[in-house]
Amino acid sequence: MRAQPTPLDKAVEVVLTTGLLISGGLLIVGLVTGQASTLKAGILLLMLTPLARVVLVTGGLLKRRDWFFALASLWILCVLLSSLWVAFR
Repeated sequence: MRAQPTPLDKAVEVVLTTGLLISGGLLIVGLVTGQASTLKAGILLLMLTPLARVVLVTGGLLKRRDWFFALASLWILCVLLSSLWVAFR
């Protein structure tokens, strides 16, 4: 018997699906029109989608008071943010 998805699971699915669809659309439009700014926006959104997922999951874990996994998720969030900081510096 399969467990029902939690509201957090559903929210993560929505964030990932929305980020992928919008960034994919921007990339396609950018390729078809030759607009570099649209391509850059699509790539940036594609890079930020996993970050949004980690932020969402971290918040959900903190709300559940699941301290061990919340701390692990906060560590991952710090690693992602530091890599973005280095990339855009």
